[in-house]
Amino acid sequence: MKKQEWIALNVTLPKNPSRVRVGVWRKLKQAGAVSIGQSMWILPFTDDHLNIFNDIGNYAEENKGKYSIMKTDFLKTEANKKIDDYFNDERNKEYEEFLDKCEYFFYEINKETEKNNFSFAELEENEQELEKLEAWLNKIILRDFFESSLKNKSQETLLKCKEIFEVFANKIYELNDTIKEEE
Repeated sequence: MKKQEWIALNVTLPKNPSRVRVGVWRKLKQAGAVSIGQSMWILPFTDDHLNIFNDIGNYAEENKGKYSIMKTDFLKTEANKKIDDYFNDERNKEYEEFLDKCEYFFYEINKETEKNNFSFAELEENEQELEKLEAWLNKIILRDFFESSLKNKSQETLLKCKEIFEVFANKIYELNDTIKEEE
């Protein structure tokens, strides 16, 4: 089994303006990095992750901060497992929030179906929500480096969202069919 290599970023920022700290934090979260200590963030080592950390570090320096980047590994196997768990815990939190939004999507489709609200406006609104869900899940999956436990359930739930939307859309097309077939 190949030992996992890591890339670590240590970044120090001035207290003000706070937008810089928030900006760095958001970039780290978007990359899927996890914090392993005060101002220390890690990702599995790849050239892409090195570029991300360099970009974040340059942003920090442009805003009067400091940074250092290290390629590293953990000496104990248990430490690697613990770090994997940190990543999976973070992704599972994201998947849980995604699954909650899917439940709300189901609720909305069911509510509109019960109200017989089969309008084109509802179709567009729900199609946009489905597109947002799909884009969101794709972003989480890109950060899911170690196949966290809720990945499959999230993918299956998105498929159910697509299926229920398809049924809803077909009902709208059926009830609003103003284009007649030529005989």
